[in-house]
Amino acid sequence: MLYLLSKSLSALTQKERFFFRIALITSLVAGFFVLVNAYYAATVEVPAEGGSFTEGIVGQPAFINPLLSSGNDADASAIELLYPRLGNLIQTYEAGPDRKTVSVKIKKNLAWDDGTPLTADDVVFTIETAQDILVRSLTAGAWQGVLVEKTNDDELRFTLREPSAFFESTVRALKIAPRHIFGAIPSSNLRLSAYNLEPVGAGPWKFAGLETEKNGYITELNLVPNPNYAGPHPFIRNFSLRFYQNEESALAGFNAKEIDGLGGIGPDEARSLAVEHHLASISLPRYYAIFFNRATHPALKDKGVRQALALVIDRKKITDDVFHGEASTAMGPIPAQTEGYDATAFQTAENPVESARQLLDAAGWLVNPEDGVRYKTVGRDRTRLEFTVLVPDLPLLIQTMEIVKAEWAAIGVRVTISPMTSEDMQKGPIKTRNYEMAVFGNVLKENPDVFAFWHSSQKFHPGLNLSMYENKEADVILTDIQKAEKPDIAELKKLQRLIHDDAPAAFLINPNYLYAIPANLHGFNTEGLIAPSDRLKDAGAWYVRTKRQFKE
Repeated sequence: MLYLLSKSLSALTQKERFFFRIALITSLVAGFFVLVNAYYAATVEVPAEGGSFTEGIVGQPAFINPLLSSGNDADASAIELLYPRLGNLIQTYEAGPDRKTVSVKIKKNLAWDDGTPLTADDVVFTIETAQDILVRSLTAGAWQGVLVEKTNDDELRFTLREPSAFFESTVRALKIAPRHIFGAIPSSNLRLSAYNLEPVGAGPWKFAGLETEKNGYITELNLVPNPNYAGPHPFIRNFSLRFYQNEESALAGFNAKEIDGLGGIGPDEARSLAVEHHLASISLPRYYAIFFNRATHPALKDKGVRQALALVIDRKKITDDVFHGEASTAMGPIPAQTEGYDATAFQTAENPVESARQLLDAAGWLVNPEDGVRYKTVGRDRTRLEFTVLVPDLPLLIQTMEIVKAEWAAIGVRVTISPMTSEDMQKGPIKTRNYEMAVFGNVLKENPDVFAFWHSSQKFHPGLNLSMYENKEADVILTDIQKAEKPDIAELKKLQRLIHDDAPAAFLINPNYLYAIPANLHGFNTEGLIAPSDRLKDAGAWYVRTKRQFKE
């Protein structure tokens, strides 16, 4: 056949042979594209194993241990990757008729990444250790009054003092710690264990090593897929957390492509990212507010004063001018994305400044013509509307308070801004309630449980009622909401109106969490994120490589 083709070609003129070659090449190219199109039509792109991902974090890990973590981003992020939530291990969850007893069955054949079986003993150990006062666990409050018992290797029974609408979410969110690692260590010595920085977990990743400098500074935590993980194995083969001393060096690292992901970026800094990326803007259930402490300044006992202070704040100006739109306004104790939020509880005045002045006038607060600061004389004591407000030493919050300061000055209120590191605030004045006003953030869960923030029993440390708020009707509602089988929306709406009217705090804003990731990262999911570290909860499903497979 080739002989005949060759003979036929030799019979052609040079010009005919040229056009024949052109036609042949055209046919071959067309055929190639037909085959390619047929291949793509018959196949689908799917995730493939391989690649690496390095996350940049400002700060240092100290306790990669769910029992001891202080909540800093370095610890919380590592824990999210290494330790399982009980909810991912549960096979069945059943509440008894009185809802004071709960039976939980966990999956069989679970194991820690060192091969040791993970059983109900680990769950009991985790909760009982969290309850131990010597451990000083941040999760202790969630387990107050809860008795947990092992009924067999994969079954547990919880006994509650009172039924709780939110107990199931508490159980499912629990991060399990390994009993075989920490069980023999005295509670007071848990913080000394080397396993706090060389963790044994049961999450999608396992510890592979630390990189440190000679001075002890940890520069990187390296992880690899955990072969004993109960869920699907991660696609990415090497996952690292790289630690930076400050935000400036972390941003420089991102722009130098030392890292692939960087979270907690400020809105100004997000504009300075020089490499191609996707910026995820995530609204979490949290807010900042100015908490008024009525116990330390007599003027703050006057509801008219508190209402005026809250009323005059232009929250839209803060979200636009300070956060460049990467925030939402916060009006009350329940964030807008949380079940039970009632926007109608927070009606604003057409002229907030004039309305605030009228409130103060009606309460008898006079304007001092010499300095413009309002005052009121009761008996022999003259009280001025002059306050000091503690603010975390963060530029965005200080800028926010500068705006508020100017707005309060317009109604005859003088404020001094006192910056302080968040850590110093929590260890000092927040713990002792020694402040007149304090800017602080409340972080909620996936449910509208705000008992710890507003019930009068939570006025003192370790409670989180920073306004020292007392309202008997609110207390009843908060208690009833906790005991109900499911949150009562009508009661939640009533609670928001009560708190709005009492004005124990001036609610400010809910800043979005900004997370820069590579444009080629797939599988990142923003649904159901509660805390910043939740950005990593589905990291096992992330992938940077793909392959094609034939459709079924």
